[in-house]
Amino acid sequence: MPGTLQQNGVSNRHNKTLMNMVKSMLSNSNLPISLLMYALKTTMYLMNRVLNKAIPKTPFELWTNRTPNIRHLDV
Repeated sequence: MPGTLQQNGVSNRHNKTLMNMVKSMLSNSNLPISLLMYALKTTMYLMNRVLNKAIPKTPFELWTNRTPNIRHLDV
């Protein structure tokens, strides 16, 4: 049956990757779990500006036809 959880492997892996990044960000910064949504937004922002193996451009470049500027990012 289309749309079942078993057929959504790619999206499930992507969501798991996002949540692993969020947990890592929160645990390394000693911030409270109440900031989870802000960490998730930050993670999605970063993922949209990072190259993907499947395509030679970032998702940001595909949407806007501009190269993302990441000079404002800091550890």
